[in-house]
Amino acid sequence: MVAKSDFVLEWEKALGFRGDPFADKIFTPINKFLVDRKDEKEKLNWFFIKNYLFGAMVGEAGVGKTTMLRWLENRLKKYNRIHGIYLNAAVFKEQVNILQAMIVPLLSFYEKTFTRPHTKLTSIELLSFLKKKLGQKSVALIIDNAHHLTDKNLEFIKSLKKEGLKLQVIVSSTPKEYEKSRLREIGQDELGMTLRRLTFDESKEMIQRRVDAFGGKGIYPFSEEELKKLYEKADKNPKELLKLCRDAAIKILIHKREQLEKKASEQSKESKALKTSLKKSKNGDHELDVKIRKASKKEESKDEKEDKKKLFRIRFSLSDDDDKPRKKKTHTHHAHGSKEGKRAIHDDEHKQELINQMSSTSPRRKDKDSENKEDDAVSETDKLLKELAEEFEVD
Repeated sequence: MVAKSDFVLEWEKALGFRGDPFADKIFTPINKFLVDRKDEKEKLNWFFIKNYLFGAMVGEAGVGKTTMLRWLENRLKKYNRIHGIYLNAAVFKEQVNILQAMIVPLLSFYEKTFTRPHTKLTSIELLSFLKKKLGQKSVALIIDNAHHLTDKNLEFIKSLKKEGLKLQVIVSSTPKEYEKSRLREIGQDELGMTLRRLTFDESKEMIQRRVDAFGGKGIYPFSEEELKKLYEKADKNPKELLKLCRDAAIKILIHKREQLEKKASEQSKESKALKTSLKKSKNGDHELDVKIRKASKKEESKDEKEDKKKLFRIRFSLSDDDDKPRKKKTHTHHAHGSKEGKRAIHDDEHKQELINQMSSTSPRRKDKDSENKEDDAVSETDKLLKELAEEFEVD
């Protein structure tokens, strides 16, 4: 429901959402929000089945690389034989201790809280400690925005192969940054994935999943045509589309409330333009079957004409210029003691229409046996016109 306030801060609540469905965040459970990228999922699955060492996922900013890597991390957690670690190198631009990041998830509560071996051991000791903790497990190192890795960390990753560690590395980057980086030194790219932009149907599904998760329905508050325009404006980029959807939703709430109210009004009018018909039930009892359908234009026009028939016309002359001769003969009734120039005028045609209406609508309807009451109706009409003229001309 649209809020009627002209100043709204909590726009999400005003639109009926429990939060911001268009936020630039990765919501969990991730599988509920990730649209179907079947080909990309199959490539990643094949990479781990084949035990490849190194793979790169490239794609322009905002196309969904982080979402795919987070999905991969979530899937790897389901298998005890592999230890998956996700790192975002953009967050740790200066230096991230990759070795500690690999060890901490393997520590017990007592080790994390009290002994804290990862803070006391040297690098060589930590590596031996890591191997012991891993046992037969392999390590999947997933590095987002990998072009931000320092040279030191890059050299460390290359050295892990020499230590006999079961290691698989997947990195993500933009095409331009990947070309400038030293990431190819890790190994031959066995993944070779270029993440494409979403189709409109996939983008629509992404928006719908988010809206549904936050208490909305479908792609509300957008129509499909409006969402298509936003999709084209975003150049098919999912991240940019979410940003535009957020701005457009707020704009609709503040500046386009009238449009939503108009849509609701049109829906209400459509529901009123219905016709009902009654039909006796087959078993012959008093129950009736009611059929409802939308009234046709012809029926609506007929209803308007019926309403107009209930009206009759009386013309009033308010100026002295009306003394000019008229084409039709007119009968004027002057009130006694009234000013000149003010009079009620009715011609023969109007008079006859009034007689017909009074004879058909008056409680004193004609009896079949007496048709001579027409004269009485005429006199009643004249009296009515005279009374109206006198009442009108009184100062």
